[in-house]
Amino acid sequence: NLPCCCGFRRPKPTWRTRPQSWPTTMNKHDSRGENLGRGRVQFEDAKGVKDLAYKLAGDFRDSKLEGATIIVDRLERLKDLAVDGQVEQMRQLKDVMKNWSEILNSAPDDTDEFATGDMALCSSWYAPKVEVKLKDLFEEFRDIEKAFAKINPAKFQDLGRRMNKAMERIAPIVHGMKNLPDEVSDIADRADEREETLKDTDTKAMKKLLEGQGMTISLSSLEDCKRGLLDLVEPTQRNLEKVQTFVSEAHDKFKQAFEVPCPCCCMTSYVYDQPSRCLTELLENADRALDVDLQPFFELLRGLKDDYSDLDLNRVSKPTNRFAALATERVDRLDKIVAGARPSRISPCCFRPLSVTSPERSDPASLKLQA
Repeated sequence: NLPCCCGFRRPKPTWRTRPQSWPTTMNKHDSRGENLGRGRVQFEDAKGVKDLAYKLAGDFRDSKLEGATIIVDRLERLKDLAVDGQVEQMRQLKDVMKNWSEILNSAPDDTDEFATGDMALCSSWYAPKVEVKLKDLFEEFRDIEKAFAKINPAKFQDLGRRMNKAMERIAPIVHGMKNLPDEVSDIADRADEREETLKDTDTKAMKKLLEGQGMTISLSSLEDCKRGLLDLVEPTQRNLEKVQTFVSEAHDKFKQAFEVPCPCCCMTSYVYDQPSRCLTELLENADRALDVDLQPFFELLRGLKDDYSDLDLNRVSKPTNRFAALATERVDRLDKIVAGARPSRISPCCFRPLSVTSPERSDPASLKLQA
C-alpha cells in the first residue's frame, strides 16, 4: 500500500484480468510482435546455409571424393554385369553350338544331298570333296565346343551376388556424400523462398550418412571378392575369344566347305544360289550366332581384370573418411541453424493473458481489509 499526497494509503488493486484494450508483448500473436525481424533472420539463415553448401563443395574437391565416386560407379557396373552372368547370351549360343554339332556330325550320312540343282550331275565327284572339308571343319569345331563348355556363367553370378552384398553399403554412402553439397544448396534455396521449410530439414540423416556405418566391413568384403579372380577371368576370356573368332568366321568357313574345286570352280555361284539343306542350316545358325551380343561379357571380363583385380580400395576409403571429417563440422553448423529456425518449446501457458480485476469490480470487503 502506497500513501497518497494526503497520507491516505490506497489499497493495491487485485486485478485478475487485464482490459482488452491494454497492449501486451506477452501475446505471441500480437500484430506488433509477430514475425518481428524475421525478414532479416530469414535472409541470414538462408545465406548461412548457402555458405555451408559452398564449403561442402570445397570439401568435396579437397577430399578427392570425385575419384572414389568414379570407382564406385565402375564397380556398380561390373557388379550388375556379373549378377546377370550373361546367362541368356550363353543359352542362345549354346543352342547354336548344339545345332552345328548335330549338322556336322550327320553330314557324312547325307552326302547325296550336297549337290543340288545344276551340280547334281556332278554329285559323285563333288560330294566327296565337300565331305572331307566338313570333317576338317568338324574337328576344328570340336575344339571350339570344348572351349565353350569351360565358360561357366554361374561362377560370375556368384561373384556378382557377393559384390552386390558389399556394394549395398558402399554405393549409398559414397553417392550420398557426393550429393550432400547440392542437397544443402537446395535447402538454402527453399529457405530463401519460404523460411518455414528450414525447420523441416533432416540433419540426423546427414550425420548418419557421414558416420559411414558398415563401410569398413563392406570394403573388406569387397576385397575378399578379389581372391582367385584372375584364375576365373583369364581362362574364361581366352575361351570366349576362341568362340567369338569362330562365330565371326563361321559364315565364310561353311561356304568355303561347299566351294566347287577346280576345274569347275565357276559352278560355285550356282551352289550358293541353290544351296543344299546342310549348307542352309549351317548358315542360318551362323546368322543366329552373330546376333548374340557378347560385348557385355567381354566388358565384364576386361573390367574385372583391369579395373578390379588389382584395385587398391584405399582409393575409396581415404577420400570418404576425409570428406566425412570435413563435412561433419558443416552439418553441425547447419543443425544449429535449423534448431534456431524451429519454434521454442515454451509452454503455451506463458502466453496466456494475465487475469486481473478492474478496480470498479473489486470486492468492497477486500478493499476494506487492505485499507
